[in-house]
Amino acid sequence: MKKSPLPAARPVSRGIWFPLAILSLATNGLLLVWAVRAPAKPALVTAPAQSTATSATALLPRELAPYAALGSFMAENNRISDLGWTKPQFAAFQDGFRSSYEGRGLPMDDAAKRLRDDVSHRVQAMLATERPDPMQEYFRTLREKEGVLRTASGLHYRITETGAGPTAGAGDTVVMSFAARTPDGQSLPALSRARVRGAVKDLLPGLAEGVQLLRVGGKALVYLPPALAYSDADWPASVPKGTPLVFFIELHEIVGR
Repeated sequence: MKKSPLPAARPVSRGIWFPLAILSLATNGLLLVWAVRAPAKPALVTAPAQSTATSATALLPRELAPYAALGSFMAENNRISDLGWTKPQFAAFQDGFRSSYEGRGLPMDDAAKRLRDDVSHRVQAMLATERPDPMQEYFRTLREKEGVLRTASGLHYRITETGAGPTAGAGDTVVMSFAARTPDGQSLPALSRARVRGAVKDLLPGLAEGVQLLRVGGKALVYLPPALAYSDADWPASVPKGTPLVFFIELHEIVGR
């Protein structure tokens, strides 16, 4: 197997976030506006001077405070404060929800539809930047829960048997075995070999680095990010493109230097 440059990972589909953003704005906003605009009864207890958010909740009767907190939560999750609206724009937005609440909803003209689409796209983009990268989460979980170590290149590994012989170098020819699978446990026979002889420099970059971590007789699990596996052009058809690859490797002997 030859060295290959970095393949492009598949993008995560975002199609579901567009309708979710619209639905969230349309359904959650009503409670938000009702909590903000509904006339409050006189406070039973006046809280001492403190932060604005805490003071606003403390001035409400106890039974209404959760509604105000829920409204604040919904506004934050819909990024209302990040939309850059002016106070008159936000007041008009509140009036529209109140009109619907009172049974006199306003019709959606073309300008309103354009605004709806713009807000939905902007909220979708904000949410997208906050979603964790699945591959980074996978490797983070390995480190935190599986005791896996990481090298400077991004290779992750766990030595399962130390071995007692010498270590291999980049210029060596070795006899080794390796069995590959996907992170979810799917076996990859096309990438598995038993007692194969080859030059370390001709292995996949992650395998070449991994075998040099072993002494003869040693075994390890190595986790290759796509950057240490194949390029797009070289990616095997039978292997999901852009996925991390997990190899169980064993170094049998060093036969040439």
